[in-house]
Amino acid sequence: MLRSVFIKNSLLGISSVFFGDLIVQSCSTEKFPFKKNQRIGCIGDSVTYSGGNGYVELLQQSMDETSPEYNLKCINLGLNSETITGLTEGDHLGARPYLFDRLETVLDANDLDVLFFCYGINCGIYNPPSVDIFDKYKKGVIRYLEIIKSRNIRTILLTPPPLLLVQKDNQKDKTTQNTQYSWKNPYPRYDQEVIQQFRDIILQIHHPSVIAKIDIHTPLTQEADQSYSTDPIHPNNHGNQLIVDTIVKSLL
Repeated sequence: MLRSVFIKNSLLGISSVFFGDLIVQSCSTEKFPFKKNQRIGCIGDSVTYSGGNGYVELLQQSMDETSPEYNLKCINLGLNSETITGLTEGDHLGARPYLFDRLETVLDANDLDVLFFCYGINCGIYNPPSVDIFDKYKKGVIRYLEIIKSRNIRTILLTPPPLLLVQKDNQKDKTTQNTQYSWKNPYPRYDQEVIQQFRDIILQIHHPSVIAKIDIHTPLTQEADQSYSTDPIHPNNHGNQLIVDTIVKSLL
């Protein structure tokens, strides 16, 4: 029985048990979105790419551990620095990659059944909130959804992860019109005023291509001390495992 596979005293073991449960549920309720031999793309920025050693790879490991007979394949399609808004901050070294410059090529090269989508951390280019930024982000999400709909691909939308800045007292209100914000010098309330609005946009989207919308921002924020080690943008191994556990729990 799939429910009895690979029980471990670790986060990976926990997600493996959940994933086994999902496969069992899929046979009876069809709520689980995957079928045998499906190819599952994971598209996003550096949080998805993660040097080829992040949540995508842990999700594949969980699938392989619990249900190898399903032969599900996760394909990491993340690209460092990418956005869906087409914006680039002034001091960035060259233009940021723009998803829609490569999306059709990626889809042509990969016969995908399902796509995980995770964008936002770079999309506001670490600037204060603006109508233009939110408009571009929402239009980017809709454009993505329409493209994959035309190819009969379903999607699972992940919210952006948080930007977990350590905010000093003298930073709280230190904003001027002349300040040049970037990933090296983010707007101090970028997470609260921009990323969390992106999260809400994702969670409020309704589209026929969407299988599920999953909030990874909240659990990563709640376990911030354990989930981030080197910088406020990229989760560590615990954080990436937490993303996988959140995905699996959300699909139960």
